[in-house]
Amino acid sequence: MRPKKKWGQNFLRNRGAVEKIVAAVEPQPDELILEIGPGEGVLTEKLIAYPNELIAIEIDPDLAARLRSRLDITVLNEDALEVPLPTRPFRAVGNLPYNVATPILRRVVTSPFLRRAVFMLQKEVADRLVARPSTEAYGFLTLYVQLYAKTRVLMTLDPRSFYPPPKVRSAVVVLEPDRKPYVSEELIDLISTAFRMRRKTLVNNLVGWRGLTRRDAAAAVVAAALSIEVRAEAMALGDFVRLHSGLGQISLNGPTSSKA
Repeated sequence: MRPKKKWGQNFLRNRGAVEKIVAAVEPQPDELILEIGPGEGVLTEKLIAYPNELIAIEIDPDLAARLRSRLDITVLNEDALEVPLPTRPFRAVGNLPYNVATPILRRVVTSPFLRRAVFMLQKEVADRLVARPSTEAYGFLTLYVQLYAKTRVLMTLDPRSFYPPPKVRSAVVVLEPDRKPYVSEELIDLISTAFRMRRKTLVNNLVGWRGLTRRDAAAAVVAAALSIEVRAEAMALGDFVRLHSGLGQISLNGPTSSKA
């Protein structure tokens, strides 16, 4: 079938990559396999060799119908950003459409039922997931995923591995659940705010966050053993955890005695 641009379809043609991706799933006997964006079914055809229940989510109604006609599996003609995720242990796998890969990844990795994810992504996104502080790729997405999982790159692929060839290189990542006990919406919001203006100092980005004054922001940064001139891009996850803990001792939802 002709790929549809509106769904960012680039069909995998590299059979060696297919074998490696499927092998990396390694489902346990009681786990469901969830394939996201099966497309033509090149992964699906190999995944059915596992004895586990397999569910595929395909947004394209034509491709979903073709899969149902060829394979005896459950195919949901749904949007992976909206369909309910499994409420039992599952392993996710898929060649994610690059235009929605990040929100799908973020949604899946936060599921308490996820046991592993093996995803094909744009290499630029994969680089961000495994980036280290003070590098160009390091940012909010790096830290967000670190709160929920450990990530490693399984392989990289050039555009010739797909039809039609995308304009960028691709990479397959493996994500192992590692939900941190201190994860919270407030910590995530703090990290997001810290990266709001990447070239600004942390203190400047924090002013106004939940009523925070400049003086209190500076005091919290120093108390976390960070330089007053530090930028978010130089901070590891542990730095943000210390900062968040210190900020919890400051009134963030109203006026303080300090002056901005």
